[in-house]
Amino acid sequence: MNVKNQTQRAFAVALLFLVSTFMLPVKTNFAEAATLDEINGQIDKVSKGLDAKKGEVQTIQNQIDIIDGQTGKLQLEMQGTQEEIDRTTAQINSLKKKIVETETELKKQQKILSEYLRVIYEESNTSPMEEIASTDNFSDFVDKTEYLQTMQAKIKEAVNKVRKMKADLDTKKGDLDKKRASLAEMQKKQNLQKKSLDSQRALKDSLLAKANADAAGLQGKLNDLFVQKAAMSAQYGEAFVGGGSGYPYGSPPAGGLIDTPDPWGYLIGECTSYVAWKRASIGRPVPRAMGNARDWAGMAGGGPAPGAVAVFPYVGYYGHVAYVEAVYGNGTILISEYNWTPYSYSARVINPYNYGIVYIN
Repeated sequence: MNVKNQTQRAFAVALLFLVSTFMLPVKTNFAEAATLDEINGQIDKVSKGLDAKKGEVQTIQNQIDIIDGQTGKLQLEMQGTQEEIDRTTAQINSLKKKIVETETELKKQQKILSEYLRVIYEESNTSPMEEIASTDNFSDFVDKTEYLQTMQAKIKEAVNKVRKMKADLDTKKGDLDKKRASLAEMQKKQNLQKKSLDSQRALKDSLLAKANADAAGLQGKLNDLFVQKAAMSAQYGEAFVGGGSGYPYGSPPAGGLIDTPDPWGYLIGECTSYVAWKRASIGRPVPRAMGNARDWAGMAGGGPAPGAVAVFPYVGYYGHVAYVEAVYGNGTILISEYNWTPYSYSARVINPYNYGIVYIN
């Protein structure tokens, strides 16, 4: 029976039957059988509800994984934006320093130029004759005049160069200011996106918690139904029999093994895996990967016999399979099985007619 269960509830019905000639004939109480059918119907319904709820849990978890992926990507983008803002700010600060230095240099060059212009102005107010007279010879007059003109030209060139440098720095600073403003706007939008994703994550966390709680409630209800079913079966002639299985994965298997693939094409801890192992151990393997237990009915043929597979096609949503250990004269059979009680081994004496059992020999 392929009923999923994350929490195990150990239970047993302490009723030992003698599986020999001393066994009492089984009498079917149809009122109780009808009640058992009702419980089977409830198990079927709850099992479907539990599967649907687990599907809902998985869907919400997938949505959370998507949100987490988007959040992780956005956080990297936000980190990149902040780093770019920091770099841009550092560049602006460096440019500000250079602009101050350039302005200082410009003032210095302007002062030098002003001084030379003053000298030239004073020289220009002296007549050429006076200038010549004040010098020792005409050659000195020419050299002095050319020197003043050359220096004026060089200083003007230096001033223009510094002015151009400052203009370029101002332009670069203006571009960086715009870039930083654009990055700040981007950062603002990213922060809003992050808040939205955080809000979505909180909502999904709430939905996931509720879905998990609902699933746990359904699982508990399913376990209770199995307890009722086991007790009711004992009331009208069925009994659990003690003993061990030899199934190599434990009873129940470790949580990390449950519902993982086994060597025979089925899932560990399920009834199908146990029967596949049991048949393989006696050299009569069943076909691989026949699906859920109810699907095994398509292979049925023959009657009850030790070593046969008992197929319960109408038990629960997935059906159930068991291994026939013995057949008794009163029509009852001894079976061994897994997952009649969740993910655990059990052996029972049952009336096969209560379940519509068919056999694979």
